This record gives sequence, structure tokens and C-alpha cells, in this order.
Amino acid sequence: MTNLIIVTFVAGVLGLGLGGMIGALIGSISKRFNAMLLSFSAGTMIALVCFELLHEAMESGADTALIAAAALIGAGLVSFLDYIIDRHSGHTHDFITCEGCDEEFEHDENHRHCVEHGQVTESHHHKKASHLQLFLAGVMMAIGVAIHNIPEGMSIGALYAEGGGRISGSLTVLLISIVMHNIPEGMAIALPLFTSGMSKPRAALCAAATGIPTVLGALAGTSIGNMGALGTALSLSFAAGTLLYVVFGEVLPQSINLYCSRKTAFSAITGLIIGMLIIGMHVH
Repeated sequence: MTNLIIVTFVAGVLGLGLGGMIGALIGSISKRFNAMLLSFSAGTMIALVCFELLHEAMESGADTALIAAAALIGAGLVSFLDYIIDRHSGHTHDFITCEGCDEEFEHDENHRHCVEHGQVTESHHHKKASHLQLFLAGVMMAIGVAIHNIPEGMSIGALYAEGGGRISGSLTVLLISIVMHNIPEGMAIALPLFTSGMSKPRAALCAAATGIPTVLGALAGTSIGNMGALGTALSLSFAAGTLLYVVFGEVLPQSINLYCSRKTAFSAITGLIIGMLIIGMHVH
């Protein structure tokens, strides 16, 4: 159990803290690199869901319909949390789209590409946010990330229980993917907090603190997974559903919005292949 707490702490708290430090110290990384990082982590998560979580859940002998229902419940829960957070924060998942252009481009906040192609609308113009607005944006981002970290932690706990308390290849893939997409999230939390007037160390610390629920989720996931074959199947399939929503509802859309290119597609494919190879090495 100590190993579980340590690895979950590293993936959750230190991953977000590292992103917070980067955000506070250097401002931000390029949107292109950020998008590639997100796409790669999405690919590793897809590999984990397809080649480990759902596979092991079905190998347990549990009814397929029950496994599917647990996966849908997991995805539905994260989707509902997303809806609640968006409703109270005023945030939306709508993305800017420049129609009538086949070129690959990187969106920027000035929308130079949109101007060049005559696609500017009133929705493209942004007013400079006040310090209070920036602070509230950082707080809402922190709350949202903290809540989302609970089901991610349950995924870690489920794999830990399924592996008999060992750090398996599948768990390694999950930990890597969580760290990789936690870095941009930590930056997204720290940047508005720092810009609003908070000190750099405190902004980074706030980003790191949002990873604490990951540890709590991992402990819950392990407890369910230790309830026998049925508990293992349900925890694995529930974890699969939460990760599927995180991938297709959050990570990939964010990546595409940051940088719409074939490179992000190949980054996701590369992540999937590498994740599959790591899982395969563990199996064989």
C-alpha cells in the first residue's frame, strides 16, 4: 500500500506541481509542444484501455453487459462532473473553427490566421481579464482538475489491485500518461494565479495540491479491486470508462484546439504503440 501511495503521489501531486513550476517560472510552453504532449498521453491511455483494462475485465469472467455498464457509468460520471464544473465556472468546450481553409495552422490568442483568411467574428475578440477574473479562473481550474483526479486515481488503484500489489507494465503506462497530461494542467492552474498577483511558489503549490485527490481515488480503487473477481472487473471497467471520457472528451479536443495538424495525430498513434509495447513486454 505504501508503494501505491508513493507512485500515485508522484504522478498526481508532483506531476501537477512540476507543471505549476514551469508555468510560474517560464510562463508557458509552445502550443505545438503542449498539443503533442497531450496527444501522446491520449494515445497511451487508449492503449491502456484497449489492451489492459477492458481486456482484463472481460478475462475475469464477469458478464460483458455488466462490464459495459460499469464503463458507461465511469464515463458518465466524469462527463457529469465536467458539466457541473463548466456550469459554475462559465467555461465551455466550444472551440474556434476557421472554415473554408485546408491549411494546417496553430491558433493563437490574436487569431492572426483567422484575420488573414477573413474569418474573424466578434467571438474571436477577447478583453483583458482583471486580476480577480484571473484568480477565479485559476481557482475554478484547480477545483476542476482536483475533482477529475479522483477517477484517475481510481484507475491507478484498480490496476494496482489487479497486479497483486505490484507496479506492472500497465500501471507504468498509466502513470506516465497521467504525469504527461498533468504538466499542462498544472501550468493552466498556476499561470492565472501567478498573473493575478499570487507569488510563484504559492501558485505552484496550489497546482500541486490539486493532485492530492488522486491518492484518495487510488485507495478507493484498490479497495474495490480487492473485493474478488467481480470487484476487480467492475473497478477495471469503471476505470476504463473514466479514461475514455478523459481522452475523447478532454485531452484530444484540447490538443486539436491548440494545434490542428497531422503531427498531433501521429503523436497520439505513437503514444498508443509505445503503450502497447510496454504492456506487451509485461505480458510476455
